[in-house]
Amino acid sequence: MLAGHPRLFAPPELELLSFNTLAERRAAFAGKESFWLEGTLRAIMEIKGCDADEAQHIMHSMEECGLTTKAFYRQMQSWLGDRILLDKTPSYALDQSVLERAEVDFENALYIHLLRHPAGMVRSFEEAKLDQIFFRYEHAFSRRELAEVIWTLSNQNIIEFLQRVPRERQHRVKFEDLLRERKR
Repeated sequence: MLAGHPRLFAPPELELLSFNTLAERRAAFAGKESFWLEGTLRAIMEIKGCDADEAQHIMHSMEECGLTTKAFYRQMQSWLGDRILLDKTPSYALDQSVLERAEVDFENALYIHLLRHPAGMVRSFEEAKLDQIFFRYEHAFSRRELAEVIWTLSNQNIIEFLQRVPRERQHRVKFEDLLRERKR
């Protein structure tokens, strides 16, 4: 939904904030987890207008030179010019320290809290079988239980985090309202 605005750039999940460097991120997402690296590659392809091989070359060179994730965000934003980079990675909300990192690393960061009714989120989670890819840790929950836990924990973390962020830098949007407006 955000990608439709000409001033915004909302690539697939970037999975950057949990790491200090791009090399650290690459090592964490090796083997069967390597699909988590695709968000940045797709972002580079779209920004630079290049193919997958060129995007991989660009990313590999930045990983090899020890580029920090913060510097990579800066690089992407410079490539975008006046467009605004949005990182909409859902996993950040599972960890308070990752949310805090955004506040430490970026001066006057803006936050959009996309609220969604839990039933809709749980249904989408189940239908897409996101337990197979989204949650990377061992657990004993059913797919539905895991979706409920993720919804609850994510929203608790976001609400707690945003209590420490000035109101003028946050915006709440209800998912269901967006869907209703889009149909008009």
